[in-house]
Amino acid sequence: MASPAAKSRRAPGKGASVRAADAKFPDQSLFDDFLPHLIARLAFQLNGDLVEKLKREGINLTRWRILAVLAMGEGITITEIIDRAMMQQSALSRALMNMVREGYVRRVTHRQDARCAEIYLTDKGRALFNSLNVIVRRREKRLLAGFSPREVGAAFALMRRLSRNMSESPGR
Repeated sequence: MASPAAKSRRAPGKGASVRAADAKFPDQSLFDDFLPHLIARLAFQLNGDLVEKLKREGINLTRWRILAVLAMGEGITITEIIDRAMMQQSALSRALMNMVREGYVRRVTHRQDARCAEIYLTDKGRALFNSLNVIVRRREKRLLAGFSPREVGAAFALMRRLSRNMSESPGR
């Protein structure tokens, strides 16, 4: 039997599928009370929806992350893209090679260190980012629906603090 807390969290119109899940996982509250699980579930929900929307535009999540990082600044190095986009160098290298060939980004050898390249959005890349950013911002608005400006600020501060905590020494 599901706990009263689990019953109260059921979405309207999804009772049958939730009851089936309750049979497999009788105490769903163990997951709902575990913050890493909630964060992972939210990321899964956001990415799943985003992947479908991006696919209709002919782009994947890796390319979207690259475009988003490059839209934040000019002349970003591969190392900075890896850090900001949270991706592996091999995946980034393949995607960048294709994006250069397709005219979305350009590589420029760093003036002071020829071993280093800076990556820039082209006009075509910026136009693609701008069109996709409309979709992403709509999704963000949906995510934050019903939150006051103060709550939105608190949510961002909380997420940044959680991220900083995870970036600090692992021994904590």
